[in-house]
Amino acid sequence: MMKNKYLINALLILTLISGCKDDQPVETPINTNQNPNAPQLLSPADNSTIEPVTPTLSWESFPNTSTYRVQISLDANFAGTMIKDTNNISGIQLTVPGGLLTTNVYYYWRVIANIQGGGTSNWSATWRFKIILAPPPPPVLLSPLNNSTNQSFTPLFDWGNSPTAETYRIQVSVNSNFSYNVLDSSLIPVSELQCPPLTLINNTLYYWRVNASNSNGGSTSNWSTVFNFRTIDGPLPNSISGTITFVDTNFLPLPDKYMVAAFPSNGKWPPIVYIPAGDDSLIIERVGNVYRANYTIRNLLNGTYYITSLAISFPPLVEVHSYLGIYGCDTVHIPFSSCPLNPTGVTITNNFGVENINFLSWADTTKKIF
Repeated sequence: MMKNKYLINALLILTLISGCKDDQPVETPINTNQNPNAPQLLSPADNSTIEPVTPTLSWESFPNTSTYRVQISLDANFAGTMIKDTNNISGIQLTVPGGLLTTNVYYYWRVIANIQGGGTSNWSATWRFKIILAPPPPPVLLSPLNNSTNQSFTPLFDWGNSPTAETYRIQVSVNSNFSYNVLDSSLIPVSELQCPPLTLINNTLYYWRVNASNSNGGSTSNWSTVFNFRTIDGPLPNSISGTITFVDTNFLPLPDKYMVAAFPSNGKWPPIVYIPAGDDSLIIERVGNVYRANYTIRNLLNGTYYITSLAISFPPLVEVHSYLGIYGCDTVHIPFSSCPLNPTGVTITNNFGVENINFLSWADTTKKIF
């Protein structure tokens, strides 16, 4: 019964939504056929796509006519937004002034004749047209230069302005056929884009290209030529990595686990609530008589971080964190040093990764620092 109640309510909501009339223009004209008792429309032809943003509307002369009235609307029934409603036109054409029409939108128009001596003809057929400009030329790529190396992880993609372009789209891929894109950004209003952090990785060959659009996206150029570049070698960008060595062997049993975490230096320290900027699970291995774990904390933004090892006890409903080691202080306790309250920070600058952040850690949670 409860499920049926929810189903009825959902159907009622959908019915109300579908029954609401939106504010979008009506897209189907009610009369597209020429009427012999009305002016005969000539151009722009019905359903045509034109390029001038100030088109000239023309029609045939109607007998015994003194003047004409022309209406242009976004609504096929002329009940909505009226773009222009001009009466007493002495000729058989009207050039639409600049600034009234935009691109990639259907405009509906019709004409009526004012008969000499009084009265009017019937309204003409309702025709529509859309303005689509010619596509811009493909952009010319500028930087990063083609076949360049040692590029940063956040390069400024720059290309030349394409005449008549309103927006641009850039794709960056690890494949020359762009089957997998690490960046695909459109509607860019200027001819450059700063690559966002956490997009590119180290020592990797990337391909990039750009196209240009106008007419509110209705007209798009071909893609530019394809450039490639390789990022600088070194640690994984926006990461902190190293090795944690355990000073005892009193490890917790599964499902409890050990982790390493990065906390912003300008945040709450010592950590009371576990909200790190990033973390990594530790896989502890025995190498000779030493227990240690390599780690990499990824996707860290530029800034300074405190790095700490910890143990998490489960089940999650009673989750307990024991902080067992801190970079720069190792396993020292507060009664013996103030270091844990002011540890050494690790700083990521210009999105470069930092490696060899090694320190010691307790395994025994009874010896925790926090």
